[in-house]
Amino acid sequence: MRFAQCFALAAVVLPSQAIAQSIVAEPAQRPLTAEAEAAYLKSSGSSNQETIKGFFYTRYLRNAWTYELRAEGLNESDRMTDLRTRERYFVLQKTSWNFTPKDYLFIKPQFEKDLQSVYDYQVMISAGYGHQFFKTDTLFWNVDIGAGSRISRIEANREVEDEAVGNLATRFEWQIRPGTRFTEVAAADIGEETTVVRTRTALVFSITDVLGLSLSYDTKRENSTPRLDDSLVAFGLNYRLK
Repeated sequence: MRFAQCFALAAVVLPSQAIAQSIVAEPAQRPLTAEAEAAYLKSSGSSNQETIKGFFYTRYLRNAWTYELRAEGLNESDRMTDLRTRERYFVLQKTSWNFTPKDYLFIKPQFEKDLQSVYDYQVMISAGYGHQFFKTDTLFWNVDIGAGSRISRIEANREVEDEAVGNLATRFEWQIRPGTRFTEVAAADIGEETTVVRTRTALVFSITDVLGLSLSYDTKRENSTPRLDDSLVAFGLNYRLK
């Protein structure tokens, strides 16, 4: 299976921890950063919908290794019919080995379950190369290029698709001014059967050192049949570990 091939590739591109310890991460970077967001939206009148959205991201640096975890959840229901109109769960974990201050190799497994998609769930693992264009206290930008395998179970007939995928991803963070932070995350998973593109744009205004108000815009586009084109604007609370 392609999963076995991906794990073999990971063993090649991610050298042993002992070798990696010899390369020290830049001292200007905080060892641990984390943030969480929660948003609640409710409409009443001719429509009576309730939406709960959560987001979590953390990055941990240890010598030449970087560990990242991203998790998202979305639940929307129609209170008039008691039907769930949108439900999505997405988890991504990325482990990177920095062989220079700006270049790294990574392995990245991810899982998604989306009620609106034609797939019951999708599991993907990819590995590849990444480059950090900026890495300062106020500016961060990196780009990933990788390849791997994706398993998708079709909701209608429970059949399972196993396909090769290419992966492109980028993350941009900008501390515009003290108390105002902008983040843009985008990824494209390009497969033989389906291509999925996700974006997240967020602007956070600090209330205290760790608490802020967030305005976010999330999109997901999937060229399946039927085609999925989903977006959500949310206003909520943001907590950032400093």
